[in-house]
Amino acid sequence: MTTGLVSNIQKCCVHDGPGLRTVVFLMGCPLSCKWCQNPENLALKPIVLYDEEKCVSCGRCLPHCPHGCGSLTENGVQFDRSKCTSCGACVDSCFIEAKSMCGKRMTVDEVYEAVMRDQIFYRTSGGGVTLSGGEPTMHAGFSVALFRKLKQASIHTAIETCGFCQSNTMLRIAEYTDLFLYDFKAYTESVHQKWTGQGNQLIKENLRMLHDMGKQIIIRIPLIPGVNDNEEFDRMMQFLQQFPKLKQIHIMPFHQIGASKYTLSATPYELEDMPECDADHAERHAEAGRKAGFEVNIGGWDAQ
Repeated sequence: MTTGLVSNIQKCCVHDGPGLRTVVFLMGCPLSCKWCQNPENLALKPIVLYDEEKCVSCGRCLPHCPHGCGSLTENGVQFDRSKCTSCGACVDSCFIEAKSMCGKRMTVDEVYEAVMRDQIFYRTSGGGVTLSGGEPTMHAGFSVALFRKLKQASIHTAIETCGFCQSNTMLRIAEYTDLFLYDFKAYTESVHQKWTGQGNQLIKENLRMLHDMGKQIIIRIPLIPGVNDNEEFDRMMQFLQQFPKLKQIHIMPFHQIGASKYTLSATPYELEDMPECDADHAERHAEAGRKAGFEVNIGGWDAQ
């Protein structure tokens, strides 16, 4: 059966497309953006999240782990992730929820049943279902099958994507996708490579393909201090002006809200000292986007 690795199904969302929406978060991403707000979704496998601040060092989880990943020291419970297979045995025995699982294999039917419980809200608000991540194109078969089923039920579909996938994959998903919330992080290849771990040629090509197909696209720009809030932003605007059907840009100012997730997932985080984008800084770039001919808002859909 076709499955996807789901980290969360979040209901009543307003940031991820029109109306009230349910967002299905899938795990795995081909990029490694240094500012990622969902680092727990980067790996293409389930992971154990560990909140040391919640842990009371009771040691209850230790005998349940078949691989000896934990030990009780004078500094509390130490968790050796190098031995962890994400079996979840320690999670099941942690009554205070200091440990939790991120990632579960779910079938298309299971996810469809879960999201359709809120179909009345989609129909009354003009909302629908959004796939996010991670990167949904890494689960192409699952994404296509779920969206096909949703379209048969006349549910609006949207996808949040970095655009980094083979064109035939994007083409398959596009057939059943009403709206693309398309990340555009940098124009210059070297800048994109440095900060995301990959070049952006595929991203540009897929954007052009979707545009020429007449798909509805909203560009999302994470505004990152010292990365793309300089002359790089001007280059991005000039590039996007090549696409006459592109009308809307969402500017997503950098913030540190997701920093704690790096600790929970033991993911290295390099931007602890990076300043957040204030409202004036974001507005100056929004105005530059408007002068380039785009409708621009700051912060996503509910800012409109």
